[in-house]
Amino acid sequence: MVLHEETGTLRLNLYNCPPNSVKFDFLAKCEIKMKYAADDSTAFWAIGHDSGVIAKHAEFCGNEVEMVVPFEGVTSGELTVKLVVKEWQFSDGSLSLNKFNGSSRKSTYSSSSPLSRTGRKINVAIMEGKDLISSGKCDPYVKLQYGKVLQKTRTAHTSNPFWNQKFEFDEIVDDGCLKIKCYSEETFGDENIGSARVNLEGLLEGSIRDIWVPLEKVNSGELRLQIDAVRVNDAEGSRGSVSGSFNGWIELILVEAKDLIAADIIGTSDPYVRVQYGSLKKRTKVMYRTLNPQWNQTLEFPDDGSPLELHVKDHNALLPTSSIGDCVVEYQGLPSNQMYEKWIPLQGVKRGEIHVRITRKVPELQTRSSLEADASLTKSHQISNQVIMCYSFSFLSLGWYIFL
Repeated sequence: MVLHEETGTLRLNLYNCPPNSVKFDFLAKCEIKMKYAADDSTAFWAIGHDSGVIAKHAEFCGNEVEMVVPFEGVTSGELTVKLVVKEWQFSDGSLSLNKFNGSSRKSTYSSSSPLSRTGRKINVAIMEGKDLISSGKCDPYVKLQYGKVLQKTRTAHTSNPFWNQKFEFDEIVDDGCLKIKCYSEETFGDENIGSARVNLEGLLEGSIRDIWVPLEKVNSGELRLQIDAVRVNDAEGSRGSVSGSFNGWIELILVEAKDLIAADIIGTSDPYVRVQYGSLKKRTKVMYRTLNPQWNQTLEFPDDGSPLELHVKDHNALLPTSSIGDCVVEYQGLPSNQMYEKWIPLQGVKRGEIHVRITRKVPELQTRSSLEADASLTKSHQISNQVIMCYSFSFLSLGWYIFL
């Protein structure tokens, strides 16, 4: 059975097949609802007798739960169901924290193909949040994933929480993305109240990146993070220095756009910006149903002199994306450490402009160890939080047939 998103409903129909007959007579039905929780557990619940609630909780993959669920619309009869969560598979290719393997528990912390490490540690401090929202009382906590490692903050009890919790990760080669999910603790499965991806590329040793990260797929909510990188000496575990030369980096802030063309038949667009810098490609979040989007999103690239191209696109979930304008940002002649701000007309379309701020950041070598990075916003790729659940079931019944 395949279920999408973080919740699902299992509908069970009971039929009777008389002897020497090919006809199945419907007798009754019942439902079991289920939801993925942030700690990789699964909550199950159903309506019991006298409109009560029957709830079960599978703490890890491979943990079997048994539920006795009454049939709906009949005066008597109930069904005993055994459920085993085999594995959660996420749309980004990662697996659940605890993967079912026979009768044992197998964590995704272990892997048959270890990830290559750079020899640096990445320190991530979840400082605080603001304007978090949930459908009920807001008891937020944050779950972080980098590579195969998952970390979790403590639960707060306010929509403007202050955590100041620090976590350490081994930096991985070719993995510059920290995944963040924010949840509100609930009785029957925790509520997802936003997610984000933070770009970890270009981290300087000795420099702290202090950023506010807006949460995706919600109307409001931001998290404040402090991130820095430390090189570890294999023999002593001490901090090392940056090897090789450093030419700085490009900080591009995509502020907003105005007067975009309408790409949809209803007279609006769902714009986002795809940025190409040499061989590197990044993109902003999608702003839905607007011709005047505001992204306020910061992207960073190593300064190697590559052309900086902006491609404004209209997001479409079913059809290919369509272009609603392009432009090139000229930055090569800008002075170091001075912000340049401009409205740039879009090419290839009748109208539309995009508002950018760009800075060529070049820290002084002698003061690099004490350099504080400018505050910036970093947002995640728009991706689906689509989740797939696989279940195995055994049903205890005699002489009846169950169809899902």
